Amino acid sequence: MKKFILLAFFFFALNTAFAQTNNGWGEWQKTSCYSKIEFRLKYDGKNGEQHHWKVQFKNNYNNLISFNYTVTDKVQQYTLTTHRKTLNGGKQSDEIDLFTELEDIYILVDKVSMTPYPENFIECE
Repeated sequence: MKKFILLAFFFFALNTAFAQTNNGWGEWQKTSCYSKIEFRLKYDGKNGEQHHWKVQFKNNYNNLISFNYTVTDKVQQYTLTTHRKTLNGGKQSDEIDLFTELEDIYILVDKVSMTPYPENFIECE
């Protein structure tokens, strides 16, 4: 039992140290369809009835892209917001604030274009 408690404490300390070094940001995650577009989330607490999130995107393509991103709930029944983002090659976006009623959210990316305009969309990889 002592080994279990010690092991649990070790993993808790490791997770706490990791979160502090990342300033609360989660790991970069690839989008479900485009392997060269990544995002990460940071939960910034609850303000009144709404959960405050921050999201950042990273473009691993060599050239400028634009894409739609949608914030949705876990079962994708409700779309909370949809926006279009333009991002230069090899860059990451500034922090984007999101406010949701739901604690579990997902980021969906689609309609990716190699131009700043919503045209000539590239297909899912």
